[in-house]
Amino acid sequence: MLRNIKINSLLFLLLAVFACSDDDVQPLFEQDSDTRVNILLESYRETLINSEFGWKTVYQPGTNFGGNNIYLKFNEDKTVDIVSDVLGGQNDLETTFRVGISQFPELVFENYTTFHALFEAQNFNLGAEFEFIFEEVSEDRIKFRSKTDISNPTEIIFEKATAEDQENIENLRAFYDQLQDDTNTLRFIRNLVVLDDANNILYNRTFTYVDDLERTAGVTDFNSETGEISTEILPISITTTGFNFLAPLILGDLSISSFIYDQDLGTYTSTDSGVTTIIGYDLAPVATAIIPELASPDVNSFGVDFSTYSYFDESFGSSFLNQTSENFKNLAKASDVFRIDMVLDDPNFSNQSYFIFNMNDGSLNFATFTREVIANERVVFTFSQFFGDTDGLINIFALLFSTDGFYMTQTDESRFASNPSYKFTSVIAPNLNFSVYGL
Repeated sequence: MLRNIKINSLLFLLLAVFACSDDDVQPLFEQDSDTRVNILLESYRETLINSEFGWKTVYQPGTNFGGNNIYLKFNEDKTVDIVSDVLGGQNDLETTFRVGISQFPELVFENYTTFHALFEAQNFNLGAEFEFIFEEVSEDRIKFRSKTDISNPTEIIFEKATAEDQENIENLRAFYDQLQDDTNTLRFIRNLVVLDDANNILYNRTFTYVDDLERTAGVTDFNSETGEISTEILPISITTTGFNFLAPLILGDLSISSFIYDQDLGTYTSTDSGVTTIIGYDLAPVATAIIPELASPDVNSFGVDFSTYSYFDESFGSSFLNQTSENFKNLAKASDVFRIDMVLDDPNFSNQSYFIFNMNDGSLNFATFTREVIANERVVFTFSQFFGDTDGLINIFALLFSTDGFYMTQTDESRFASNPSYKFTSVIAPNLNFSVYGL
């Protein structure tokens, strides 16, 4: 290992030598290899420290995940001040840094901070790191590559910051609230529509986003003729004026990436590819009639085979039922709900039926209802009374108690023979569907 370290170090030094003048070369060869390595590492450390206003980066851990805006100020005492827009900056803790060498010159963040939080995210599956290999170094720009990626390593670019960049990144934190799905209105259909010059709809999709460590948005297409639903997951990066898809949304021959936020209308608009694309609530219906392909006689057994049906979110690991749509997953996340129980005709509660909303803070909220099963087609829930705190739950209520109701079909998602799985699909918004266990 030591031999490999010295060989790689000498390769870096030879590259540095070829970039030097004749007068510079002679002193280098008069020094031993360890001294030359230390001089190179010290020059990298000084480059980091000498930037008056620090450095900024948009860190995208992998091509499937969004960008994280991060500001860094490296100090002489080997500490780093970090400001980011990641989860409101809650992990922007002061850390120490080290410029060293294993096989290659590297930058290491030594204590827990935002990079470590990203590294741990999604059970270490986000692909983030806190150790980076120096690749190209200049006064204004430093290019790193990830240390552990063997094939197609992730790149991270530090750019020299200006006096305004730290504050700009702090301000970006508020922009995620604007983009995140709303939870306190009666609106639950969030469209992405593409318009022609006459404002006719060329494409009608739905859009969903919840600010988490993945930084991805879902764009869903519903085919009203076949009942098929497909969702494309796209990485995003927030800007001071709106947001960008880091991989463009392709619709036919259109490529759509950049959106600007309209504070007054609460919408995002793009003019990419010469068309107008708008993201907003209730811009167009998703479904306007019963879709026979989604209806099933399985609904006839609702409340007969089981008295409780339960939805569990992704925190339950393999018990999560993965036919649940991205739109519903994000709606539940934004509402801070991790489990929803549907209890029917409870003999301990005057034979009433009710939803239990299990909140992430440990609290429980209840909504009683009556139900009507329309044979071979759907079930409709009618709201009766609420007990608890409605904050964040209003549009889930609006969805569950929509007068059009839900299709219900048995699925093959469950691993448990005695607890089969069922999917409830909104009649008015089929992009919003969720799967439950019969208990």
